[in-house]
Amino acid sequence: MIRPLTPLDFKRRAVHLYGDKIGVVDGQRRFTYAELGARSERLAHALLAHGLEPGARVALLAFNSHSLLEAYYGVLEAGGVLLPLNIRLAAEELAAIALHARPQFLLVDSELGPLLASLWPLLEHRPVLWWIGEPPAGRDEPTYEALLEAAPSEPPPVLAIDENAVAELFYTSGTTSRPKGVMLTHRNLYLHALGVLVTMRGAESDVQLHTIALFHVN
Repeated sequence: MIRPLTPLDFKRRAVHLYGDKIGVVDGQRRFTYAELGARSERLAHALLAHGLEPGARVALLAFNSHSLLEAYYGVLEAGGVLLPLNIRLAAEELAAIALHARPQFLLVDSELGPLLASLWPLLEHRPVLWWIGEPPAGRDEPTYEALLEAAPSEPPPVLAIDENAVAELFYTSGTTSRPKGVMLTHRNLYLHALGVLVTMRGAESDVQLHTIALFHVN
């Protein structure tokens, strides 16, 4: 029997073994591993309910946050490809990425409203827009939290995983010409995580402060 390798297995294992343990600290907010798992599943439900197509890109323009971390699993659980965008790129560079990747959904941190305002007129193809936080004045698109609250609480349908399918799509900083897309498969991510575990020998009692931007390296 061949079992496809996917980072979703790590999340499921954490929920099963450490469900009551605090897994995420984001400012004043705390989430257990069980809550992280449930929120990522609600995100998957929300994306599917709003028509996410298999293999479609879900872009996030956001700071490091629990929402971006939840998307690392929820987007994959819905059969999509996660596309974290570099918040330090210019609107013209982000527009070039959008033209190349053609995301079906775009989730934007409300603090980045001014950047979105510069980017939006440049987009030839406008994705479905959701806000992480309250929408800026003049915008009425739905919020991330409202969509999660409206989503079913039961796990989403378990999709068949092709371990060689693209799971996440990152773009380079564009130091030479335009940013270039780097495709990471489910298998890439799973084996990379195992390599980190063997090298760093982490323990369940460890607490990690993630200082590197989640859009930057994976």
